[in-house]
Amino acid sequence: MISKLARRFALTLFLTSSLTGWICAQDSRWWKGNIHTHTLNSDGDSSPGEVAHWYRDHGYDFLVLSDHNYRTAIDELQKEFDRETSVQSKGSFLFIPGEEVTSSFDKIPVHTNGVDTQHSVQVPTATSKTGLLQAQVDAIHAAGGVASVNHPNFRWALTARDLASLRHLKHFEIFNGHPHANNSGGGAYQSLEEMWDEILSNGIRLFGVAVDDAHHFQVWGSQYANPGRGFIMVRAASLSREAIRQAFENGNFYASTGVLLDNIEMAAGTLSIRIKANGDAAFRTYFIGDNGRVLGRSTSLTPSYTLKKRDDYVRARIVSSRGEYAWTQPLFRNERPYP
Repeated sequence: MISKLARRFALTLFLTSSLTGWICAQDSRWWKGNIHTHTLNSDGDSSPGEVAHWYRDHGYDFLVLSDHNYRTAIDELQKEFDRETSVQSKGSFLFIPGEEVTSSFDKIPVHTNGVDTQHSVQVPTATSKTGLLQAQVDAIHAAGGVASVNHPNFRWALTARDLASLRHLKHFEIFNGHPHANNSGGGAYQSLEEMWDEILSNGIRLFGVAVDDAHHFQVWGSQYANPGRGFIMVRAASLSREAIRQAFENGNFYASTGVLLDNIEMAAGTLSIRIKANGDAAFRTYFIGDNGRVLGRSTSLTPSYTLKKRDDYVRARIVSSRGEYAWTQPLFRNERPYP
């Protein structure tokens, strides 16, 4: 467990941060994207162009090609897709550079995504698992990127305590579509959501990301790492690297495996959601707080929850009758509106 002093210090930093809180503004919209996928540049089975075409053709707006220790050059790809947008009247599609910084410590895999890096990340070394994880986060920031820790339960590599020990980390995966990601935990191992709540309950702000971690575009099945399983919906004024990055970095997005939301508002201690109807699908929203405690449930398409005196934070998990999920980011007490 994290000490009370560390918790108080982390919560103080949180409450004084200029990045706390957000409201979906009228002049912005949702953009669908995936920040974790692989190509022939590492261990994927398809070229960067083939991978990107799959995502664009399936309704995605932006993509990070995150090969292992390889930063794919995106300039020519972006020009190609811009030409297709113009000639074929297809929707705009944005490439954001990145890579999956990949190392191991004592055979334990330690992987962190670098999103919107300005150059290749120098792969670090360290004398401990958490030291290596911190070194990866620091190296990504030094390369001008945003760090997001990947699949903590892959080979049961990381714990909530490992993640809570890190400095300057704001993102980690609470859903990974790879069949070996172990999102739900098992045995003595926490699920990724349980990890998230342990960290949040200690006053540490961490945003939850859903990704594909796709490797296989030529063969399909539950045993393969196929695309289309996890994504993020980012609220931004435009489909540009600057706007998407700022919104992602500030937590103005939600994570999903298929459930779509029309709106999210966080204001005056209230988390309000408007769920997008989907045929005859039924939805149930769980409002979750300290230590994973369920604060409330709703079957409405417009659920909301107002923080009570005993609540330090609230986040929402929306579950569809079709087996799909969405997760909002947490709202903490005294959180200021998104700028």
